[in-house]
Amino acid sequence: MSWDYIDEKKFRSLVKQISGTITEKDGELVPYHSIKGVGEIWCYQPSNRVVARVIRGTKIYVLDMGTADDIQCLALSNEGVIFTIDKDEIEEIGFN
Repeated sequence: MSWDYIDEKKFRSLVKQISGTITEKDGELVPYHSIKGVGEIWCYQPSNRVVARVIRGTKIYVLDMGTADDIQCLALSNEGVIFTIDKDEIEEIGFN
């Protein structure tokens, strides 16, 4: 999957959700996901082409799940890091 383009409207809506300024016209809320397990995982950051250490158990937002054939998805951490991660490494936890 190419991560050259992120849906700008969805990203703005997510920023508003995180900051607590989201309104009805911004669209649906994005549920939290969590990285399974304990310890750390190394994930690729497509923006600067490096790998970053991410702590397992961290709450993340999924920016793009890609297609059903894609193994990875694009995610945003609470620290503002955008990275790719295998879909089987995450689980949806809802709006806690």
